[in-house]
Amino acid sequence: MNRHDFRAPLVARAIEDATEARRAIAEAKAILLDWDGCAAIADRPQPAALSLMAARPDAFAIVSNNTSHVRGFFTDRLRSGGVLVEPERVILAGVETLLRARQLAPRRTMLLASPRMEEAARRMGLTLSSEDADLVVLLRDTRFSYAKLTQAANAVRRGARLLVGNPDRTHPSTEDRVMPETGALMAALMTCVEPSSADVEVVGKPHPTLFLRACAALAVRPEEAVMIGDNPDTDVAGAAPLGLRCILVQGPAGLTLQDLIV
Repeated sequence: MNRHDFRAPLVARAIEDATEARRAIAEAKAILLDWDGCAAIADRPQPAALSLMAARPDAFAIVSNNTSHVRGFFTDRLRSGGVLVEPERVILAGVETLLRARQLAPRRTMLLASPRMEEAARRMGLTLSSEDADLVVLLRDTRFSYAKLTQAANAVRRGARLLVGNPDRTHPSTEDRVMPETGALMAALMTCVEPSSADVEVVGKPHPTLFLRACAALAVRPEEAVMIGDNPDTDVAGAAPLGLRCILVQGPAGLTLQDLIV
């Protein structure tokens, strides 16, 4: 089954009006916050995001397509900004992808990821190997190389399943720059294989997994929460089919997190 082109149908518009957004936040039982480009820029929590979290300390969760870090990285960053959050309320595409990999119970896993995610995978009991892998897990890998691309492409061509952390090709950085993301690596890999014959699964947004995990962690139904994000293709398109309202910041209307502070 080929799942690499997953896009949830957009059945509701994003909220881009400041007054409507503030009302949605006030009515919601829980707030879900995207990280890169929204709550944080270059992994630095934004003051307005910290204010929103501090105002609802027990009713927010981070819902991020980040595949570079484990939960402790985020809880430490927020703690330094004066906000305490339990690790269970930090929902990450990278961690969820490794949990999904463990659920698939592969014999050998080829993992393209950061060293910290490699360590996390081993702690979860995954056997990592670049030879004879029956599962290829693709996360954001700043050490991605021609050799890794060759190994992964041929593993998928031989029938290995491909598990991808997120479809994002870039995420925002400082000074109006972009950082290549997991989806960019996925695009390179998929040009080397026959897409119709590849068994590909994408775990991160817009797939519903992360949203549902966050709602479960906060003990709310999706329709009782509001998502704040900056990406129409992942935050809005993933939230809408679940009945989860989504506030779009940094969009065409120019709404910012600061506009959401009462």
